[in-house]
Amino acid sequence: MTVDMNVTENRKLIPFEEAMKMLTRSISGNLVTISRVGGGLTEKILRQALDLLQIRHPFLNCHIIGSPGDLHFKTEGTPKIPLRIVEIENLNTEDWQSVAIEEINNQIDSEKVLMRAVLIKTLDSNVNYLIITLEHIICDGISIVYLMSELLSICGQILSENKIPSISKLPMLPSLDDLLPKVEIKWHNQQIDKEIKTLEVEQDLPLELRKTGLVHKKLAPEITKVIISSCKEEHATVNGALCAAMMLAVADKIKDKDKNLFLSCFSAINLRQRINPPISNHDLALLASSLYTIHEIIEDKSFWELARAITKIVKEKLETDVIFESKQILESLISNYDNNMPKAPCSVGITNLGYVKIPSNYGSLKLEEISLAVAVQFSMENTFFSAALTFEESMMLNFLYCQPLISHKTIEMLAEKTISYLTRYCRI
Repeated sequence: MTVDMNVTENRKLIPFEEAMKMLTRSISGNLVTISRVGGGLTEKILRQALDLLQIRHPFLNCHIIGSPGDLHFKTEGTPKIPLRIVEIENLNTEDWQSVAIEEINNQIDSEKVLMRAVLIKTLDSNVNYLIITLEHIICDGISIVYLMSELLSICGQILSENKIPSISKLPMLPSLDDLLPKVEIKWHNQQIDKEIKTLEVEQDLPLELRKTGLVHKKLAPEITKVIISSCKEEHATVNGALCAAMMLAVADKIKDKDKNLFLSCFSAINLRQRINPPISNHDLALLASSLYTIHEIIEDKSFWELARAITKIVKEKLETDVIFESKQILESLISNYDNNMPKAPCSVGITNLGYVKIPSNYGSLKLEEISLAVAVQFSMENTFFSAALTFEESMMLNFLYCQPLISHKTIEMLAEKTISYLTRYCRI
């Protein structure tokens, strides 16, 4: 499929984007990345870098106007990317997580901008946290991580050269309707003949009153290396192993007495190299899909048997058109959304970016950690969900959940069990 790459910035939202905006009228549709940055990052430097970043990326110089059914991206009149400064004397884990959760849940005012940033400055050290939040309809996990890297690169240049660098503007990408092939949807015709078990809802609230919660875990380099090498030895992907560990944790929580326990999984898929022409990681776009798979949890089946089975099914589906279905399915489901809309039961979900190939050094600045988070109030109601990536040989895991449907205590326990399964079977 070849597409025309010469596209205007002011365009009508496609049905999928319209549907997503309709959904996020009452809840957040945010994608967030959180970075720990060492060095002299100041408000002034960051403000200058954000202004340059906004010039470079067409979507960042857009806002959304109009009414439902007639929404448009518009460039004229878009203000500067909002920047908030939070000063903390003694920074601890709870401080940055509290700000991150706030950023995940607070809607972006898309009638003005499609991105915002927060710099958490510590008064007792030279370490800061930088959080950037974007509307999910304009980006995916890969592109927001690379955007953070680009932002730090500009900051580093300003610091080292003591002047504003020149910035070239990227072209606006075609819409997803033009980038992704239209395929026949088979999902609606597939009857799920297994009783899929999911986490029990602990306390329900209407959609607009739900929030996304966060449990953050970091695996040290020595642990991450063993997990990756063990997966290679066992002929499984890291995604397969993560999914297996999360499923076993959920199975333990459910404590079902049936011999045959069926759990399902949504695995996020990167489409950037699967279209023609391939799309760079630096281009903002929601070029991700997901695969829905069902797996039987049998008491005497080994961890690696399950991980290999997950790996096999995902690899097989990656070679078919099913990877392009999710946009059309979500477009249809969200467009017809109501409180009784049927959804496939989802036991666990995972978006794993794998090893992100971005620098750690940006002149006098150092990127020490980076992780990903996404609002899950609608898509992952009673699902055990994680956003994972590996940077500088450490695996970063953000377990995200819908409050109050699932409690923080439950997710903390499931996260610990997941890591326990990984370390146990990877011989750590």
